[in-house]
Amino acid sequence: MADKRKTAVVYGGTSSEREVSCTSGKAVLEALKGRGFDVLGIDTRGDCLAELRNACAEVAFLALHGGFGENGGIQAVLEHARIPYTGSGPRASRIAMDKPATKRLLIENGVPTPEFDVLGPQAGEAEVRLAATRLGYPVVLKPPADGSSVGVSIVRRPEDIAAALAEARRVDGSVLLEKFIEGRELTVGILNGRPLPIVEIRCPGFYDLKTKYTKGIAEYIVDPELPGPVRAAVVDAALRTYRVVGCEGAARVDIRLDRADAPYVLEINTIPGLTATSLLPKAARAAGIEFGELCESMVKDALQRFNSRAGGCVGQAATL
Repeated sequence: MADKRKTAVVYGGTSSEREVSCTSGKAVLEALKGRGFDVLGIDTRGDCLAELRNACAEVAFLALHGGFGENGGIQAVLEHARIPYTGSGPRASRIAMDKPATKRLLIENGVPTPEFDVLGPQAGEAEVRLAATRLGYPVVLKPPADGSSVGVSIVRRPEDIAAALAEARRVDGSVLLEKFIEGRELTVGILNGRPLPIVEIRCPGFYDLKTKYTKGIAEYIVDPELPGPVRAAVVDAALRTYRVVGCEGAARVDIRLDRADAPYVLEINTIPGLTATSLLPKAARAAGIEFGELCESMVKDALQRFNSRAGGCVGQAATL
């Protein structure tokens, strides 16, 4: 069957999110094996394309987070090689990984997002403090192109800018300052253009890397209580983000709901985590889609999209 073609799960890489990617990749490998796929894993620290060629892989399941795997790089390579792959294409991946570019696109299209400023590597602490004062405390200070809350700080006082700036610049010289939205943390998974149930994240303090990937710290409320109009506004903001960025396949939109129940889009993730604590699988399960079925549907969608563009020539990859 078309949705059981030989599949390579591509994971690992060299970004700051390598460990999370490896966990996602191994979970996907086991799930697809359980669904009867001929599947292998490829860690992109090696020669990914050579391994795909040697394995005669007919479709790539991308379980990469950050860096070359999520910024459109590997997507462009796979497009050139005519190998179907899961998730969004090169352009949407590049935009989504660049948080300032995403936010500018959202503003242009009337999608609410927190006020922000971007400062380059040459900006000193005094300039960052001035930008934070213009936005108004508290602010979020973070790298402009990374994920899993790596290098992110919530800054409530001017005297805390220096430490937050140093933390962000461990990842990137440039920094993104964003007005912090006091309120509720929500996320909306989107699978092949259709929204999954909203998930609310509750945790003591900041939803940082440790909290995200350690069981038991955060509480996840699937389909939380929200007034009908608020729920509709949250889903609408997520879907509009998915569409204006040009996403395909699975994605996840992170949203803050302020004290007045107005949604603000923070970012969109074109390769959502697929670990035991990840949010997309939780939302899918609430919609009646178990993890193995979720992974299989992502492969099937990749093949169908490739077929529609290539005139039904799945598996006829160019020489790598």
